[in-house]
Amino acid sequence: MITTDRFKDRFNGFTLIELLVVIFLIALISLISLPTISSYFKISLTTVARELASAVRETYTSTALTGKVHRLVYDLNEHTYWAEIGPNIVLLDTQETKEKLDRKKRFSSTSETKEAPSLFSLDKSITRKKRSLPTGVFFEDILTEQSKESIKEGLVYTHFFPHGITEQTILHIKDSANHKISLVLKPIIGRTEMYEKFVTREEANGQL
Repeated sequence: MITTDRFKDRFNGFTLIELLVVIFLIALISLISLPTISSYFKISLTTVARELASAVRETYTSTALTGKVHRLVYDLNEHTYWAEIGPNIVLLDTQETKEKLDRKKRFSSTSETKEAPSLFSLDKSITRKKRSLPTGVFFEDILTEQSKESIKEGLVYTHFFPHGITEQTILHIKDSANHKISLVLKPIIGRTEMYEKFVTREEANGQL
């Protein structure tokens, strides 16, 4: 009986040690894995930023070559983006005209507010289809010349004009580890500046 009790004590003690070792190993693996996961998200975020900058350059070049207005479309709900080609001339809606249109839609019947067909279509020479941001990377918000405040949902556009002017746009993207990148699309020569933080309109324009 004494021998059995001693065996049980040893067995229980060994099991406890095993449990502690397992807990220690789990903690150690988690400690090692977390920076790796964080680094993975940061690499994905940087890759997205470079791909967006490349899309800007290609859209700018295509606009100059074709003489047609182009635009980059960002879907902030689905976290996708793509390039579109349009006509030779486009009149942009201002914030005031958009507000008037919204009011008209609210107070008009469905038949009266039916939207006209879009003048733009997917430019497959730049983006063959809608590009989705990778898992863990998101559009936070976007600022354009036409918006007074940052836009957090819906469709947002950057227009490119044949005479070489680009609609200034500030893209804020981030990942699940809360790394942040701002892409500032400059109005001249289709240049994109990248910052590893969220910049304001004033900072982007060099006013701070």
